[in-house]
Amino acid sequence: MINFFRKIRRGLLSENKFSKYLVYAIGEIILVVIGILIALQINNWNENRKDAIQEKVVLKNLLENLHLARSQSVSLISKEDTLKRRLIRILGIGSNPIKIAPIPDSIFKRAVWDLESDKPTFNAYDNLKNTDKLSLIKNKSISEKFTELEFQLNKLNDILEDRLSVHQIRIDDILEKEINFVPLVKSNVPEINIENEEENDYNQLLTNGRIRNLLGMKLTFTQDVIDRRKDLDREINELIMLLQHELDH
Repeated sequence: MINFFRKIRRGLLSENKFSKYLVYAIGEIILVVIGILIALQINNWNENRKDAIQEKVVLKNLLENLHLARSQSVSLISKEDTLKRRLIRILGIGSNPIKIAPIPDSIFKRAVWDLESDKPTFNAYDNLKNTDKLSLIKNKSISEKFTELEFQLNKLNDILEDRLSVHQIRIDDILEKEINFVPLVKSNVPEINIENEEENDYNQLLTNGRIRNLLGMKLTFTQDVIDRRKDLDREINELIMLLQHELDH
């Protein structure tokens, strides 16, 4: 092809047809430019196609991780609700309070001892953020939603740390100083014999104003944790729907 154009060029020059050669030369330049533009367009199309494929992989990974996080979130909220009910029960402050006499060791232990500090995990999002692959996501609403997710996760983390701090400093003190803790070990180590252990009168213990206040503080923190967990759960659910919609269209 190159030799063909060269022969035409030489023929025009040898016949002194300069004006025709000039038109030909301009035409040849235009063809070269068009060829370059087409090549660039094809290259851009290929790059965009590759980015689109990678974006889909990123969205699928995020969606899979979010489904796992949602499952974790639902489980954690359920555990917090159970703890809340136990605290209300031993304090006898439910809408229809039932006097438990005596309060079993296992119920008192779970209400006072239990504390859930786990959070849903977002490994896929963290990994993508570290590798800067989140930039592949073209839908800005998804990026904004993940920012809101991080905000809600930080709020949950703050309240969890506050509750843990109060628990370690104040509430654990009840188990150390106010009761005989050995009978409470029975639920974890069933083979032990506690017949000779002094029994705990939890109803009497819970007439102590300081102890009631401490458990009331734990109940308040637990409700705050439930609220933050539900806020995070709502963000997870909205992100799942947003990602699913993006993948379907």
